[in-house]
Amino acid sequence: MAHQSFFLVSLLALATLHGMDAVDYAVTNQAATTPGGIVFDNQLGVEYTRQHMELASEFIWNLFQQNDPRADKKNYILSVSLDVVDTLPPQTPAVTSGNMIQVSDKHIEAFSGDQLKPEFNGVLYHEMTHVWQWDGNGQQDKTLGGLIEGIADFVRLKANYVPAGWAQPGQGDKWYDGYSVTARFLDYCEGLRIGFVAELNRIMKDGYSIDFFFQLLDKTVDQLWSDYKNQTRN
Repeated sequence: MAHQSFFLVSLLALATLHGMDAVDYAVTNQAATTPGGIVFDNQLGVEYTRQHMELASEFIWNLFQQNDPRADKKNYILSVSLDVVDTLPPQTPAVTSGNMIQVSDKHIEAFSGDQLKPEFNGVLYHEMTHVWQWDGNGQQDKTLGGLIEGIADFVRLKANYVPAGWAQPGQGDKWYDGYSVTARFLDYCEGLRIGFVAELNRIMKDGYSIDFFFQLLDKTVDQLWSDYKNQTRN
């Protein structure tokens, strides 16, 4: 009887942990009457988007080696919403604030056809990274913004959603140019130490310093950038 009681308690504990890790994904189309909103409904849809939000989360958690929902991930996030909107500025595919993502109907319209799903998924993986990544706890540093965007594009790179027009390896003026420039540099750093980006993200939970690169790779970030540029020239 005691053994049975222990077994039941164990099952309840596992169910509780699973519940802590469960995330609800909500999708709405607030631009249903615009050309891009119509394309979303016809070629993507709510269920497709919800499924890929979940797939993106799982991919990000695995890439970031976030195995413990209580310690590694932002376990206070119980839901993530994505809204298709017609209010974003031109040339802005999407924005994320906390656990809320807005995707531009105009960006969806621009990629209607065979290119739509790969582009939409790439934007989705980038924005879902912003939901889950650590951001240095509000630390003030001129390089931090570029690094955060670079990590998000690093995830997109690893998910094989690289669009035309991305920076090629070695391109860029500064390692913190952000987006694809920084993503390519982070990919180089990842080649020096597998799991580097996961470790970098983990220690950015409580703060940020460019010295993190030295702590993890025994070289300053400027040395790493110089090595990266020299390698791609050869």
